[in-house]
Amino acid sequence: MILNSPKLRILALVATFSMTLSGCSSMPSLPSFSGPDTKPEQSPENTSNNVPQSNQTNVDVDGVAVIPAPIELTPEQSEEQALAMEARGLIGALNAFKLDKQSQQKLNSSQLGDVQSAINNLASGKTDEALVAVQRVIDDADFIASPNTAVWVLRGDIYRAKDDIEKALGDYKAALTLVASNHQAHNRLAFIYRDAGKFDLAEAHYAQAINAWPGNAESYRNRGILYDLYVGDKPAALADYLLYKALLDIQVQSVALPAKSLLKEQKLISQWILDIRRQISILQREQANG
Repeated sequence: MILNSPKLRILALVATFSMTLSGCSSMPSLPSFSGPDTKPEQSPENTSNNVPQSNQTNVDVDGVAVIPAPIELTPEQSEEQALAMEARGLIGALNAFKLDKQSQQKLNSSQLGDVQSAINNLASGKTDEALVAVQRVIDDADFIASPNTAVWVLRGDIYRAKDDIEKALGDYKAALTLVASNHQAHNRLAFIYRDAGKFDLAEAHYAQAINAWPGNAESYRNRGILYDLYVGDKPAALADYLLYKALLDIQVQSVALPAKSLLKEQKLISQWILDIRRQISILQREQANG
């Protein structure tokens, strides 16, 4: 789950650019950019969960309607239903980052071209060329007059791919000075602090990312990994993994043909949940036995 080589980190950063809901990866998605003709974002439609229900009304021999008894749910089905309801509520919650982005000056066509060039070069591992392209945007007089938070995140990503962590930190913090609800910047800062062993700071930024966009699945996955592998709080990790899966389930149900990567991630997180439940069970037995 942890990408250490610079090449793998670059590929992960760029691969997630095309994935749904800011990606289903332990690495954060690239910042989203908008131009004058960019279509507005759409949230997945609410879908019903897969809980067995009976919608039929039977009629007896006397013509009297007989309502069938409700199907009794297993504990697992009840938990799944509750999580699905919670996930739909999170998706419907206020997305502060989406609202705050509306006040940002949109990039012009020339700036968008440089941004795309930076993204393409980053994808190819050409970090020097990527830095040159994004720097043209940052040095542009129009950008200086009206800076855009996503550009600072992008340059931070390039610096992080170059292993210049201090400059990456500076850019992510600059992005937050423009838009404090930038969940992408919060997620990236959390990664850096996590890898530096500053778990309290990492947890704080994950919490801020979730507050900014409660329906963003990525943040729950990332915080779950922090709790699971770094802090050792297995129950907290399980809670985040369960919410992450519930949000993924809604994504899968909302489209006719889900992406293979999404189905693969759904299967993976199911395995994580089984494993962490097993770990919790072992810990509980050990505590009971003294």
